[in-house]
Amino acid sequence: MLKFTLGTFGAIGELDETLDVIVPLYNDEEVVRPLCEAVFQNIGDKFSSLRLILVDDGSEDRSFKLAMEEKERESRIEVIRLASNFGQHRAISAGLKFAQADYVAIMDSDLQDNPADIPLLIEKMKSEDKMMSIARRNSRKDHLFKKVFSRIFSIFSNALVPFKIDSRLGSFRVINRSLVSQLNQVEESTGTPFSLLYYMNIEFSTIDVDRGSRVAGSSSYNLRKSIKLAMDRILTYSIKPMRVSVIIGILSGVASLAIGLYTILNFTIQNKVAPGWTSIAFMTSFFGGMNLLFLGIIGEYTGRIYLESRGIPRYMVRSNTINESEE
Repeated sequence: MLKFTLGTFGAIGELDETLDVIVPLYNDEEVVRPLCEAVFQNIGDKFSSLRLILVDDGSEDRSFKLAMEEKERESRIEVIRLASNFGQHRAISAGLKFAQADYVAIMDSDLQDNPADIPLLIEKMKSEDKMMSIARRNSRKDHLFKKVFSRIFSIFSNALVPFKIDSRLGSFRVINRSLVSQLNQVEESTGTPFSLLYYMNIEFSTIDVDRGSRVAGSSSYNLRKSIKLAMDRILTYSIKPMRVSVIIGILSGVASLAIGLYTILNFTIQNKVAPGWTSIAFMTSFFGGMNLLFLGIIGEYTGRIYLESRGIPRYMVRSNTINESEE
């Protein structure tokens, strides 16, 4: 069984304190330069060593090229290029593999997360002796649809997984080196690093922040990706859907027996078969559909077991600028 152990902390400002900032990129050519400038302007002199690790998640635009140009201007930038688009959380996992600092910050590329809040996250984490600190949104400047869907996603997810997640918590966080090292030892291809931390009940600190608007471009996190994230979280870390299907199956069986009993009594007492071929066809199709639904749920779990047993990696790295000796 995987266990996490608590690491030690120093005080911000000590010369031996280092920070790695991991930022996944996907078709973010408009924000690459503002992102790099914001990170180094806000926290460039607050740590003895600072690295900005940009993980290009198979972008189809000029994101990788611009990231490499920023690397040429600033030696503290490192660029990891994945072989294809594997998704935000797998890109984060790739960044974590290369992280070596005392603290590792994870933030989105659109600068809705303020790099200046990173030292505050670390201070809160250290003062409460925690392994992780997460930014909790006071407000968010997103479209109404995204806000509503995010809330629905949170309610649905919390109802089916064994851990509860505040819908105001996002990906912006800081993790200490001890926890990162142990995360990197986990060989899991269907889950996500954040969900794993919640599942393991890792205690964390929070600070309240105001989330700004995107600097440029539009979010690539669409409805399909949100649903996939929900499915990964629910089907990897919970068996509640299978239990729910068993309960519904029992209730459906009871309803079927009740309908059969009604038909028999109606024939015996009134000496006629109950009319209603439409209702019979409806019930047949309904229960047939329920069977297919439950088989699909079971198939999802079986498929994930199959994928895990094959040891398929979560991502493949095409290239990186980090020296092998630093890994």
